Amino acid sequence: MGFTTGFLGGVTLTYSLLYFSLYIHRANRSVQRSLLSQQATLLNSVVEPPPPLPEPPAYEVRRAGLVEALKDRWNSEIERVVRNFEETDWAEKRALLEEQAAIVWGKVKSSESAQNLETKTEELEQKLKDTVTRETERVKDVVSRETEKVKEVVSREAGRAKDAVASGTDKAKATVEDKVQDTFGREPRLLELK
Repeated sequence: MGFTTGFLGGVTLTYSLLYFSLYIHRANRSVQRSLLSQQATLLNSVVEPPPPLPEPPAYEVRRAGLVEALKDRWNSEIERVVRNFEETDWAEKRALLEEQAAIVWGKVKSSESAQNLETKTEELEQKLKDTVTRETERVKDVVSRETEKVKEVVSREAGRAKDAVASGTDKAKATVEDKVQDTFGREPRLLELK
């Protein structure tokens, strides 16, 4: 620890002790002064009565200005709204609104325009069903015609393939028979002898 830090630490400690001791001494003197004052007043009140207390000062009752009245009214309205919001049973409100919506929906559904709308909807539904049935039948007819055409083409091509295979088989038989005849039907040549 250097000279400077030691000196500053010592000054700080001394000043702190002096400050606290003066603070405690001042607080004790203040308590003693109030106790002595109370005792003096008590002793003096035995000999001579205490003087009467002075009249309280007259307070003026002023009406708040317009701005203050508006602020108070605004604050009370906000408090009321917040209190109502916090105290409201929202589940009950939801159930009540659902009931009212069901009643309104029932009235709308039973009204004349709703019945007209319902009949128009049924007519459109029937037209749509008829159109779908008609188009389904048309598609079935087209599919059956195309299936028949495909079957005809397949059978025609199968016949051609059979004819081609039969003619190919006949040619192959003739070629094989010629080869066999050539190989076994003639006399062996000199070079072919073993």
